[in-house]
Amino acid sequence: MCGEMLVDRVPIRALECHIVDHCNLRCEHCCSYSPLLKPWFADPRIVERDLRTARAVLAPEFLKIAGGEPLLHPELERLLAIAKESAAAPCVQLTTNGFLFERLTPHAWECLDTLTVSLYPEPALPKPTIRAIARTAAARNVPVNWKVQDRFQCLNRTTPATPTEAREVFDRCWIRRRCNSIRDGRFYCCTRPQYVQKLAADPRLFLEDSVELDAARIREYLDRSEPLRTCHLCGGGDAPFAINRQMNPRTLRAWRTLLNSLTGRGSTARC
Repeated sequence: MCGEMLVDRVPIRALECHIVDHCNLRCEHCCSYSPLLKPWFADPRIVERDLRTARAVLAPEFLKIAGGEPLLHPELERLLAIAKESAAAPCVQLTTNGFLFERLTPHAWECLDTLTVSLYPEPALPKPTIRAIARTAAARNVPVNWKVQDRFQCLNRTTPATPTEAREVFDRCWIRRRCNSIRDGRFYCCTRPQYVQKLAADPRLFLEDSVELDAARIREYLDRSEPLRTCHLCGGGDAPFAINRQMNPRTLRAWRTLLNSLTGRGSTARC
């Protein structure tokens, strides 16, 4: 029985579980639209259910707990314990900007196999915090990946892509092969649709960019040739880069207005 289950599982590189939408930073080209989204916290019961189902149908090398900024979640320790106990992947990784590092409890550290800390030029993570993270991780034998994020890809389009452009984005994009994610019983080949849903006038349109947690449906979905609806709003994995910067209220309002129009809340949407 166990052997049959392993054969039926779909191998993927990594599975992402985003436990918050929002962030304590306002990076202009955030791929998760975090500066534009209201605070949202994953329900540990739903995460536990999803990971239990995922374990039966998926075989990822890593389970990534991310966001938004995951350390904002008030039940972070419980969620990391759920991630570890689920055995959905052999390795549990947490991705954070590190500013709230002190919220990692001793038990939370015990649930981690690796830690990725994103380092931004502005605001820069204080050197004492970097040293504290390094010391704690070393003492607990948790490898740290220090990920310099001085540039962000400009994934957000200012005008919707044509059908031809969207297909080209989808065909070339590495993101859909490396950033698979789950949320609320759905599997996404890319993390962005789950966020676009929250910006869209009709979230159901972008729900179509995902499938239920079923091995046969996931295989068919990963082999699809048709672009996602979200591809009409995205520059894809080969989009140009820009220097990372924090947005001010005026820039935030401009991006929110633009994305509202692109996702159906304004009169110019046509994706």
